[in-house]
Amino acid sequence: MSRTLRSLAFTFVAASALGAQVQPKQFAITTRVGGVTTDRAASLDPAAVIGLDTEYSLRKWLGIGTAVDVSRGYTTKKDFLTRLRYGNAGTGGGDSVYYQNIGQPVNTVNLSLFGTLRYPAKTVSPFLMAGVGTYTMILDAQVNGKATRKTDLSYTGGAGVSFRLGDRVGVQLDARAVTLNGYDRRFLNPANGRAEQITPFPEDFPVPPAAKNTALSTMLTLGFRYIPAAIGGRN
Repeated sequence: MSRTLRSLAFTFVAASALGAQVQPKQFAITTRVGGVTTDRAASLDPAAVIGLDTEYSLRKWLGIGTAVDVSRGYTTKKDFLTRLRYGNAGTGGGDSVYYQNIGQPVNTVNLSLFGTLRYPAKTVSPFLMAGVGTYTMILDAQVNGKATRKTDLSYTGGAGVSFRLGDRVGVQLDARAVTLNGYDRRFLNPANGRAEQITPFPEDFPVPPAAKNTALSTMLTLGFRYIPAAIGGRN
């Protein structure tokens, strides 16, 4: 009898331990590729973007995580006009003037902490996400003559849908809007602060949009979602 009771007790403890492991909590890693477009006033051309998300599910419908997005694009050349002087330096700095639109590559890295709300389903799960972080814009040192970078706050909001392909893998499609705070378009101009930037005949050249202190970037990405085994409970 005592042996039977011990066996039942062992079975009960084992079942309790197994039940404790059956949790919605789990880690997920998503690698993403896509494109990013920034509003016209930012003077940035569309660019490719790659991203990496790590997410931990607090509940089946609620998660927190981190994201990093990296893009390398180019400035809109027609928005940055400078003039070059040649010839006799004693004649107003030169007797020949050449106007040129200038551009340069820009590397942008955005780091953020985000939260997600998901509708858990067996195959297709839509979700909403929002986050806050920081972005860094890095300019070409050869173009600017020195290492030049700018860092400020960023806010992210988005929505998407994930498709389950197996117990641990799936694909994800999402759209995200990233607001870059403290944006300064003059930062992108290699000729900023030089006298050659002054245009004596502005009516002869197109005028760029009015500058703003924020820039809105829209990212569309396709991702591969992976849940590592034996991490964070049942997967």
